Amino acid sequence: MLFRSAAACERVAEALRVVRISPEFSQGGDQNVQGETQKGMDVVANDIFTDALRGCVAAMASEEEESYLPGDHPEFRYEIAFDPLDGSSNLDSNLPTGSIFSVLRHSPTDAPFQGSGRAKVVAAGYALYSSSTELVLSLASGTTAMGFTLDPTHGRFLLSRRSMECPPSGPYYSLNDAREPDWPEGLRRWVNDAKRGQTPSGTKFSSRYVCALVADVHRTLLHGGWAGNPRPHLRLLYEAAPLAHISEACGGRATDGVRDLLDIELTGLHDRTPVFIGGRADVDELLAYGDVQQQATTYKTPV
Repeated sequence: MLFRSAAACERVAEALRVVRISPEFSQGGDQNVQGETQKGMDVVANDIFTDALRGCVAAMASEEEESYLPGDHPEFRYEIAFDPLDGSSNLDSNLPTGSIFSVLRHSPTDAPFQGSGRAKVVAAGYALYSSSTELVLSLASGTTAMGFTLDPTHGRFLLSRRSMECPPSGPYYSLNDAREPDWPEGLRRWVNDAKRGQTPSGTKFSSRYVCALVADVHRTLLHGGWAGNPRPHLRLLYEAAPLAHISEACGGRATDGVRDLLDIELTGLHDRTPVFIGGRADVDELLAYGDVQQQATTYKTPV
């Protein structure tokens, strides 16, 4: 299943190389179940993932599908959930995008995609499409994460990061600073202090924000700090939980501001949650300020 997911990421990377010269990839699509206008590439990526994974799982769930897709073999042991193209608003600017997926245990006696990530997720991964294509996987044990870089000449991923470890602290935070007027008091105080080197750690933080969750989390896992969104905006099943699994495998922490993301019970396929992912010391320091979850707020630009 991970092999097929990797193959899907390779095909998405190939399609992205010509997205600017292929009108059917870059033109707008319909609205998805989230109420967001799809890019043509959103639809292409979703088709790539569903085609690659059909026939090897008990069920599939996608950001682009209203309900889960039953597999051809309900007796199979695993389900898979995926965001086929994260950050598609970056396509017009030729900025990084990504794909996110998680493999979950399937119980033939329970409805698919129920329970917490802690109980259900056995492996997770993301692909970052940038100057190179990098695939990061957390293995079934949840204690190891490895990175692979796509060699497009030979069509294969080569091991490039044998064991990823997120530094407990780092110099960056990543979120949309333009939303500051709506932030809760604890988050506002932390960011104010962090810019001035006045948090308990004494680190003077810089802001980094790509507006593609995969890119912001990937940088964070390599360099420390934290990345996220204080609003209940990101989808738990196929964005937050898989990235949390990878973060914990790297030694980092992933929380909604109150609970670890992997401990949250899913109640609906498209549940949303606040997200803070990063170095354990930095996330703990943020949470010590209290009151970091923003209320649900609608913006013209959704992220």
